[in-house]
Amino acid sequence: MSDKQKTLLCGDVNGNFNTLFSRVESIQKKSGAFDVLLCLGNFFGDDNSQLDAYKLGSRKVPIPTYVFGPTTSEHVPLYCEEGSEIVPNVVYMGKRGLFTTSSDVKIAYLTGLSRRELGKDIPMCTFEPSDCSAVRDACFRGQSEYRGVDILITSLWPNGIQQDENQKVEVDQGKLSDLIAWLSIHIKPRYHLVPAPEKYFERQPYRNLSIHQDFRECATRFLALAPVGNKAKEKWIYACSLQPISKMRVTDLLQGTTDETPCPYSADLLQQHQPGKVVKVSGNGQFFFNMDAEDEGGKRKRKGGENSERKKIDFSPDQCWFCLSSPTVEKHLVISVGTHCYLALPKGPLTPFHVLILPIAHHQSITKSPDEVIKEIKKYKEALLKFYMSMGKLAVYFERNYKTSHMQIQCVPVPQASASQILELFQDEAGINSIQLEVLPPYADVAQAALPGAPYFHAELPTGDQLFARARANFPLQFGRDVLSSPPILDCEDKADWRQCLLSREDEDLHVAKFRQKFKPFDFAAEEDSDSD
Repeated sequence: MSDKQKTLLCGDVNGNFNTLFSRVESIQKKSGAFDVLLCLGNFFGDDNSQLDAYKLGSRKVPIPTYVFGPTTSEHVPLYCEEGSEIVPNVVYMGKRGLFTTSSDVKIAYLTGLSRRELGKDIPMCTFEPSDCSAVRDACFRGQSEYRGVDILITSLWPNGIQQDENQKVEVDQGKLSDLIAWLSIHIKPRYHLVPAPEKYFERQPYRNLSIHQDFRECATRFLALAPVGNKAKEKWIYACSLQPISKMRVTDLLQGTTDETPCPYSADLLQQHQPGKVVKVSGNGQFFFNMDAEDEGGKRKRKGGENSERKKIDFSPDQCWFCLSSPTVEKHLVISVGTHCYLALPKGPLTPFHVLILPIAHHQSITKSPDEVIKEIKKYKEALLKFYMSMGKLAVYFERNYKTSHMQIQCVPVPQASASQILELFQDEAGINSIQLEVLPPYADVAQAALPGAPYFHAELPTGDQLFARARANFPLQFGRDVLSSPPILDCEDKADWRQCLLSREDEDLHVAKFRQKFKPFDFAAEEDSDSD
């Protein structure tokens, strides 16, 4: 079996789904099967009617396809929950992150426009300097000797990449970003790919800089792919065969090429531990912002203030990715179906027996669910606890009612020996993230602590303790996973972010089949079905 991943990448799709997937099919007929397709830039366009055939199943996406965040507000309602399928075999990965494929290829991404450099906020389409830091930190996590990542995907071009004596390229100044340059020089991607508005551009590879003078770093190839099906017939799809950087010999990784150029970015960027903290004006007026700067009134600017124009996104149950009646639900992940709730395997599970409890109908959180749903949630929790105990494990349940549209209760089996440490580890992580974490009184109900409709985080521990936090702006989305993946509990920090441990469809099917078989003696829903027969 080859240890290389055959990867396809394309520019802005702009709704040209038939052109894209027909080309992929022809490439695979000629060159053999590819492992993944990564779509840069805008997936949707002004006319997305071609997608209907893929939703209905009359046409099929021929390859696992990953789509990233939008850059225009008009497209925001067309995207689904992060980690869910837009159509079968097309997964929306969100705005930022790092995920590791089954072939161990590491793909970092930060898409959308820079709010700081754009000068305004477009909800779900813009990123902050803190997003750059989060991606950098995810790449560095758990690595004593950092080599780099295999692929970096961004919507904006890194400022400086256009400055090349051997090649001329015209780039709209609004598409150049110092923040992306900062991210690129820090994480050292082997391939950095962006969408091009019109023309294909491939820069000569450049050697990354090191903070140590005598240390040699890997080289980066920068490519900009034209829009899918463009009339000028500029190159819009790119194929490569990648050996993961983690498995490459150092001599191969550091080998030079005859067309190699120096790094186009300023060495000063390596000295800036956090982007946006230092004001740095370049010749063309691009700059980093001082995040602690005051506005005209002498007060620090805050997101979501009086001038914020964030719009609440309405979700239709027919389009919800977790309503069991929705045509978009990933039914191959379903393990058990009750009267009001069901169990499903999560994307990127922490353990093979990590599972979600979800309401069949559309309810956003447990605090807004009817009594019959809450009653069946408790039945599933009791059944799962007995199931976990049969394997010598205990259960942790947690719910994040923040940036979600459909209630999901995470159920994770943990070693019995870790039970006494979990509360302290949650409190430590809360302190690091400046989260006010409360231990609720015995027998308290989360609905008594949370205001109606307010975002929150809630966890139930094996000791019987209940933890509650009000989810403020920038609440860490992986808070619960960060704690449970730590060495004292599950010792799998590489799985803190679900995008780093995604399973193939075949592995998901195997996990679900194994879970169903082992859970069958504890599944009250299966017993009720057999009684009715």
